[in-house]
Amino acid sequence: MEDASERMRAVRVVKLTLVVGVAVLIGVVAYTLTRSPPRVLRAGLTPQTVLSPLEGAGEACQGDELLPAHTSAIRLSIVAYIGARMRLTVYSGSQILTEGSRGPDWTGTSVTVPVKPLARTVSNVKLCVDVGPNSEAIYLFGRETPPAQALSVPTGGRLSGRLDVAYLGSGKGLWWSRVLTVARHMGLGRAFSGTWIALLIAALVGAVGVLAAGLTLRELS
Repeated sequence: MEDASERMRAVRVVKLTLVVGVAVLIGVVAYTLTRSPPRVLRAGLTPQTVLSPLEGAGEACQGDELLPAHTSAIRLSIVAYIGARMRLTVYSGSQILTEGSRGPDWTGTSVTVPVKPLARTVSNVKLCVDVGPNSEAIYLFGRETPPAQALSVPTGGRLSGRLDVAYLGSGKGLWWSRVLTVARHMGLGRAFSGTWIALLIAALVGAVGVLAAGLTLRELS
C-alpha cells in the first residue's frame, strides 16, 4: 500500500512538472513574440579581411565613430568558434557615454553586445572592445585603412584597418506582426511554394507535441 502511495505521489510530481514546463515554454514564446525585432540604425563597413587574430585576452579601440540615438545594441564583426567574454565601452573624449558586456555564450561571424541607449546622436566617439581570456583565437574582421584610421591597441600600435560595426535599435512593430511575412519567406524556393507550408509545419509540430504530452500523461496514470 505504501509503495502504491509513493508511486501516485511520483506520478503527480511528474504530471505537475510536465504541465509547468509546457506553460513556461508557451509563456516564453508569447513574451518573445510581443517584443520588437532589432533594426539597423547605422551599418558599418562591409568586412573584407582579417585585421588580427587575438590569442588570449586583448583590447582594441576605434575612433571617429558615430553613435546613433536610441542605440540599444552594437554588433561587431568578430569571428569565433568558441566565444569569449566581451566588454564594450563608448567614449566621448574621456567621458563614458555607454557600455555593455556579453558573456562567452556566442559563436559565429559576429557578436552583439547590448548597451544603454542614449536619447541623442553623438559623433566622433571612440569605441573600445575588451576581449576576455579565451583558449581559442578570436578574429577581427573589417577593412584595411590608413594607419591613422585603424584600430589602436594599448601598446600604442595599430592594426591593419577598421572593425566592421553596426548599431542596432528597437524595430517598429512586434514579432507577431511579422509571423505571416516570416512564414512566406520560409515557403519560398521549394517544390510547393507558399505561406501555407510553414503554417502547416508549425501546426504539425504543435499537434505532435500535444499528442506526446497526452501519451505521457496516459502512461503515468
